[in-house]
Amino acid sequence: MTLSERILTCPGLADFPAGHLEHILASRSLSGATDANKVELSTINLAIADTLTFAVNMPDFSENKLSISYPRSYFINTAKMLYVNNGEPEKASLLGRAKVRPGIARNSW
Repeated sequence: MTLSERILTCPGLADFPAGHLEHILASRSLSGATDANKVELSTINLAIADTLTFAVNMPDFSENKLSISYPRSYFINTAKMLYVNNGEPEKASLLGRAKVRPGIARNSW
């Protein structure tokens, strides 16, 4: 089984775009065609966490009666767990909703 196939077997990632996956793996100096048995498990888990983090930002899709939505809270929680358990807790603390301070609006009209 290749590394790409191993990552795409994770729940929710079956339809993840292969082109994006190659870029994610390249950021970790990995290739999707590499045999998954030859890669350290913690490295695979961190690549899965990166992919889940990327998948959180994928848009929902609906057309007629077909609707595709992604379990974003599951993706975030799983990615956090994988980051913490595999030695990158600083990335886990960055996941979640962005906090935006309220701005000051003037009544100009």
